[in-house]
Amino acid sequence: MERYQTLKELMRSKRSVMVAFSGGVDSTVVALAAIEALGGRCALVMVDNGAIPGGEIENAERTALEMGSSIRVVEVPVLDIPEIVSNPHDRCGLCKERMMSILIDIASKEGFQVVADGSSPDDAGDHRPGLIVSTNIGIWHPLMEANIGKDLARSILREKNISTHEKPYTTCLMTRIPYGERITREKLELIDLIEGRVRDIGSRDVRLRLFERFGGGYIGVLEVDGPERVIAHWGGICKGITGVKLALDPAGYRQGSLNAGLVPP
Repeated sequence: MERYQTLKELMRSKRSVMVAFSGGVDSTVVALAAIEALGGRCALVMVDNGAIPGGEIENAERTALEMGSSIRVVEVPVLDIPEIVSNPHDRCGLCKERMMSILIDIASKEGFQVVADGSSPDDAGDHRPGLIVSTNIGIWHPLMEANIGKDLARSILREKNISTHEKPYTTCLMTRIPYGERITREKLELIDLIEGRVRDIGSRDVRLRLFERFGGGYIGVLEVDGPERVIAHWGGICKGITGVKLALDPAGYRQGSLNAGLVPP
């Protein structure tokens, strides 16, 4: 826990912190350190950009309660911004700049010294335009300074008896759509519905990669931990869903698979 103590010292050095909180493992460690180090001089703020998986806001609220705190949800609609829904390679950066700039403005008006997020050292190896942009506009990454990676973050939460230590990693639903294919609410709702059904049968890590078909409709490729488990429930997963040809990737879940051609191996 030495690095966690370092994290709390870093929090105290900032005097007041607004945490960009998602309810995931990494931002929960940041939030917990801020609460323990700063008490009422920190705030947890969750941004709803219209592409959060179903149930994540409620999960974040429960996690905050476990830590003796609460969250504020700020709506930052991005699905009406042409530069974002056209889905370029730097889409995440464009979206992150929009969301984090608003948090920085709120923090400044309310007297918080800095906005902190849950970016960790493990994030550096993937295609992360959002991380680059957030750094450039002044978002603080305390887990990077304290050198707390994802495995250690889970260990800290386990020791602190915060249930999030068991939570699978989740990401914005826009990450399921290949770059260059337009992002629509219809696609996001479809992805959320199918992923939710797969989670309901006990799968933890689930991603539906949704591709447009020539002539209309979609091909949905499910990446799931333990894909053999899903086969027995395939009929229920597909029930009532039209316009989508679903397939199961035998290789299972792979984080960032749509970024494979964008980052060096």
